[in-house]
Amino acid sequence: MDSNINVFGEYIFYEDNKEIYRSKNLLTKFGKRYLTQYLAGQSNSSLKDIAIGISPVAATVNDTQLGFEFYKSPVTMNSIDIQTDSTTGVSTYGVIHKTTLPVDVTGIINEVGLFPSVSLSSTDYASNSISTFEDNQSWTDSTGDFATVVTTPLPKIGTYYLSIGSTTSSSKEFFYNFNLDISGYSALDSLTLAYRQTDLNLDYVFVRTYDSNNNYYEIRYPGDLSVGDKIKSLTLNSLYSSGYGSGSPDQTSIVKISVGVKAKSTGATSVLFDGLRINDEDSFRTDYGMISRSVLANPITKSLGKQMIIEYRIGLNF
Repeated sequence: MDSNINVFGEYIFYEDNKEIYRSKNLLTKFGKRYLTQYLAGQSNSSLKDIAIGISPVAATVNDTQLGFEFYKSPVTMNSIDIQTDSTTGVSTYGVIHKTTLPVDVTGIINEVGLFPSVSLSSTDYASNSISTFEDNQSWTDSTGDFATVVTTPLPKIGTYYLSIGSTTSSSKEFFYNFNLDISGYSALDSLTLAYRQTDLNLDYVFVRTYDSNNNYYEIRYPGDLSVGDKIKSLTLNSLYSSGYGSGSPDQTSIVKISVGVKAKSTGATSVLFDGLRINDEDSFRTDYGMISRSVLANPITKSLGKQMIIEYRIGLNF
């Protein structure tokens, strides 16, 4: 094999038809397998998606998904780019995948990844967003009052945080009505919560899943000794066996969830909720895992009202 062959990839971001950022990628183990299968004619997936997320955690070759995805967009254009350096004679053979983020998507982009497209019908109990906490009228307390939203500091996802506060040694809870069958997720799958801790008086943040009889499971994310943005994951085993729930909930009949905060006895607290996901961790499928991931050295903002184009370029130098 020619030792001078190099494989490289990078993401390029455009706004108002101008390049605004470039970020080198890391090809995952799955990505290398996917490319090998594709060249051998053994891949069933030719369509691609590009996803963006908010996690700043460094990429590794073992990654199968983003740290916290908040939007995924189909690749709408694929092209080939072949260039030869007239001085060195080195040729670059590249493939370009391009997508456009629509005007209504907004958030702070810390990470980006390329995935094979897959329909939800073929991946029951796959990773999914539960809420971005954008619509406060979907979240009500026990009296029917709407939750409060704030725009400062700037949220990582969307334009609003959902703000929930509680007084000394008390808890506050807001409910969201929807149907979610979690019976097909295993105890090793996870609930991942993105939020901002604003003070050191936070005892814990909790998520509850209620069935039609108002029995519920509860999972708790302990407060930290530092303020700032948090992304925390706990397995569903922690939800089912925490001992914090009530009754015997039916996993196939979850009709509402709630999020809330509990303050320490040392003072009142306030938490800004940004996003909640359920992640398929234990049944990784090689036909839809992440091909490539890049964590941006300097996060960029996808602004409301503006389109953003993302290109992924992967190439070979001979």
